[in-house]
Amino acid sequence: MTKDSILVTGVSSGIGLTTASYLLKRGFHVYGSVRRGAGPAELTKEPGFTVLHFDVRDRAAIRAGIQRIRDDGNRLVGLVNNAGVAISGPVETVSEEEYRRQFEVNVFGLIAVCQETLPLLHASREAGFHPRIVNIGSVSGYLTSPFTTIYSASKFAVEALTDGLRRELLAYGIDVISVAPGPVKTPIWSKGRDQTEAFRDNRYSHMLEKLGPYTEAAEADGVETEVVAAAIYEALTAQKPQPAVLVMKKGWMAKLLKLTPKRFQDRFFVKRLAENRRY
Repeated sequence: MTKDSILVTGVSSGIGLTTASYLLKRGFHVYGSVRRGAGPAELTKEPGFTVLHFDVRDRAAIRAGIQRIRDDGNRLVGLVNNAGVAISGPVETVSEEEYRRQFEVNVFGLIAVCQETLPLLHASREAGFHPRIVNIGSVSGYLTSPFTTIYSASKFAVEALTDGLRRELLAYGIDVISVAPGPVKTPIWSKGRDQTEAFRDNRYSHMLEKLGPYTEAAEADGVETEVVAAAIYEALTAQKPQPAVLVMKKGWMAKLLKLTPKRFQDRFFVKRLAENRRY
């Protein structure tokens, strides 16, 4: 029996894990990608879940994963590009390996997954369905905070890709939507606290003592992953979804700040950093 299915990349933890579970509970067959291992136990025990093993930087592995969906005969009606990394540190000192990895995962990996998946989405549209691509952006794709500049640049690119791809696919009946969370209570914050190499033994070393309190304050003010998963579900299923959804507390502030002069934004972020606050 053919089932409506959705591919979610990066389901090992955080937003991807919660979203996969949320979609399973609402009757979708979910294909979830992990880079290694068997996948999260809470997903693999579900009969409606299939784990795919690929890194979004590995084109051959992506193709093998998409072929698994094709071989299963399930109808792919949605793609959630969730896999991503967040590299922090001063632009002056972030290593070339790290800033290239930021774009290889968040930008080039997203493009690769879209390219390999679109033939199945076109097939679903031709069968009378309304496929969606949901790209997980970030408030950092709206505004750029100091020391997350490289990450922010990748998320600005995701917003541009979302808008451009949506306009290219409108004539083919495939919608492309950005769901952009602000701070979310996920393991990404603990990982960020461990990314200190770019701050060591240089002019930015004084920032090391601020990193812990800064990320802890942002995490404490973050939304739960279930809130983001609900927004993703809405983007996948609503009759007329918004093309860009910002999911965060005080989202109005971020939207307003984006409209202010750049020099005002400069002062805002410097002041927030001194207070160990993000927004």
